[in-house]
Amino acid sequence: MSLEKDLHEERPHPDRPARFGRNVAIEWIQPREPAGGWTDCAGLEPRPVQTCYSVGRLVHDDDCVKILAGSAMVVGDDQRVMLSGVIEIPARCVVRIVRLEERITRAPR
Repeated sequence: MSLEKDLHEERPHPDRPARFGRNVAIEWIQPREPAGGWTDCAGLEPRPVQTCYSVGRLVHDDDCVKILAGSAMVVGDDQRVMLSGVIEIPARCVVRIVRLEERITRAPR
């Protein structure tokens, strides 16, 4: 899935949310931050990985990387998409992806 493909499938409409990516929650793992300085190899032991949980718009999804945006908006008549809070997650680190259901609610008048 690519951002461009999603954008061309359905244009935003005033009564529907913009269609750029899907709302998902991704559980993924990453190694601990690197330790500074020199480390004696004789005392080296693996440290546990960190489990991360990220929620956002899945704007790119392939076998190499998953890209999430925390915020997204459509700007101007040319429907240009602007993203904020972008995070790239290596696909091999992903434990699971949960697609979140979208519901449109209107504020009371």
